[in-house]
Amino acid sequence: MGLGFSFLQDLLTLQRSGALNGRRLIEIGSQQLANAFLEADELLEEVYRAFSRPRVPLGAPNASSREFWRSLGFEHTSIDFDGRRDSIVFDMNRDTVPENLKGKFDLVINTGTTEHIMNQENAFRVVHDLACTNGIMYHEVPAGDWNHGLFNYTPKFFLLLHKFNDYRELLVRPRSNGDMTIRVALQKRREREFVTPLDVPLELIPRKYRNPWRTLRRFPGVS
Repeated sequence: MGLGFSFLQDLLTLQRSGALNGRRLIEIGSQQLANAFLEADELLEEVYRAFSRPRVPLGAPNASSREFWRSLGFEHTSIDFDGRRDSIVFDMNRDTVPENLKGKFDLVINTGTTEHIMNQENAFRVVHDLACTNGIMYHEVPAGDWNHGLFNYTPKFFLLLHKFNDYRELLVRPRSNGDMTIRVALQKRREREFVTPLDVPLELIPRKYRNPWRTLRRFPGVS
């Protein structure tokens, strides 16, 4: 999927909120810069001002995102199945996060990668394990595109993910008005093992995961 206009909006929101405290970043899938990203002149100016950095040329469409991140002061790393664009070779279906990467990143970016992974449990465990305590996990994934990837997501998927793992919800942009994506930013509140969510009635949820389960009730369609 790569980084697009909506991602820039969310990055600006997170920076202005003060949530982005660190500068160690890893991309799940080596990302490119979309046309809509490169053409968003006013928004890019706002982003660079928010980070107190001078704007730099970012190249042609589909250029690697690496220079963008470095120009904002981030330490950039990426993982991908084939090592493209100098990424670390990593199979998200099977591989586990090595000790030298576990809990090392302040920002984990998943913009259109996990929907291509059959093993969803391992994919989201990897994201969890890469994030440090208070690190942010950002997802921009399809929600209704019948011809893209192996999976489409729902708001409930991420609500259960954050409840079972005691994440802090920083940003949720569910699909609306024809938008075919869901955008979510979650913060890893403490160091703990990843918990695989289970979509079952409230009375069957283990007691240690129930608080504050009632907040799910405010989202339409969640029972």
